[in-house]
Amino acid sequence: MVKFVYKNLIRIIDGALYGWIGPFSVLYIIPQFILKITNVKSQDGFGFLTIKITGMILMWSGAVLAIYCSLLMLSFAKGTPLVTSAPQKLLVRNIYKYIRHPMMWALFIVVLGEALTFGQWILFIWLIAMSRIIFLIVVNYEEPQLERRFGESWNEYCRKVPRWLPRFKA
Repeated sequence: MVKFVYKNLIRIIDGALYGWIGPFSVLYIIPQFILKITNVKSQDGFGFLTIKITGMILMWSGAVLAIYCSLLMLSFAKGTPLVTSAPQKLLVRNIYKYIRHPMMWALFIVVLGEALTFGQWILFIWLIAMSRIIFLIVVNYEEPQLERRFGESWNEYCRKVPRWLPRFKA
């Protein structure tokens, strides 16, 4: 019982650290840094309340998606997105049966929401740069590492489930 509590506590702490170091930097620290150094004046939502509200909805939707994916990983894959507490099982259920990297989509959605909410064109440039960085990390590090860990079951999953754009079957 003590070992079970300890392992789960470590997973929760690792997940919190990942959330603080990874997404917090990508979603808050870097955009704030970009906004400070460019010092571009703008109106929230590019001057349109509907764009600002749409951006806010996107930001919160992305946050909810990230939390949902983390909970799925913790509950069903017995791990976290953090490398030191990586999932022990291949997660192929719920949203993961439609797309291999929904957590990355959560990051994209939040940054898109930030750009719209704050009316900052420069954040669209950050979104493009971040997308390229994430693509390189996923293709060159994350997926090869998952293939080593899960072997043929990962390869079969890749054949069935697309990396970025979901494929819904009628």
